[in-house]
Amino acid sequence: MKRDRQSLRRGVGVLAVLAGVGGAWASSEQDQIAFSVARTQFNLRMTPDNVTGPEFQVSRLPGELRGRVADAPVTLRLEDEKVKGNIGTSVVNLEVKKDGDAVKAKGGFYGRPVNLTLSPQELTVYVRDCTYRLKAKEEGRTYEGKRSCDRSFMPPTVITLPDAFLAASPAEQASLLLLAL
Repeated sequence: MKRDRQSLRRGVGVLAVLAGVGGAWASSEQDQIAFSVARTQFNLRMTPDNVTGPEFQVSRLPGELRGRVADAPVTLRLEDEKVKGNIGTSVVNLEVKKDGDAVKAKGGFYGRPVNLTLSPQELTVYVRDCTYRLKAKEEGRTYEGKRSCDRSFMPPTVITLPDAFLAASPAEQASLLLLAL
C-alpha cells in the first residue's frame, strides 16, 4: 500500500512537471511571429521587452527599437507617423500612417525603397526588390501568398502574427516586419 502511494505521488509529480512544460511551450507559441519564406522557416519571439530569433536581437524601448539584426546594429526612433534611424550605416526614413484598419508605410528602409500595407484582409510588402502579396487566411492573424522573387515551384509564403504584435504601434509593426523580411 505504501509503495502504491509513492508511485502515485511520483506519477502525479511527473504529470505536473509535464503539464508545466506543456503550458510554457503553448504560451511561447502564442507570442511568436512565424515566417515561412522560400523553404525557410523561422520564428521571432516577442515579449514586452524584446524581439528575438535567429540573427535577430532587438530591444523594445519606449519609442525605440535597438539591437542587432543579421550582424547590423539597429537604432530606430518610433514616432507617431515616422520611423527614423539607422540599420548599420544605412539610413531609415519611413512614413507610417493608419488608414482605416490598415497600417501603411512608405519610404527608405535599410537604404532601399519600401512600401507596406497591413490590413486584416491582406499584407503587401515591397522590400529588397521583392513584392509579397499575401491574403489573410485567418483575418488579421495569418497571411499566405506568393512573392515576386520566387520561382513558380516555391511553396507560398506564410506569416503569422501574434496578439503582442497586433497590440504594438503601427510604426513598430512596420519596422519589425521590414526588419524580418
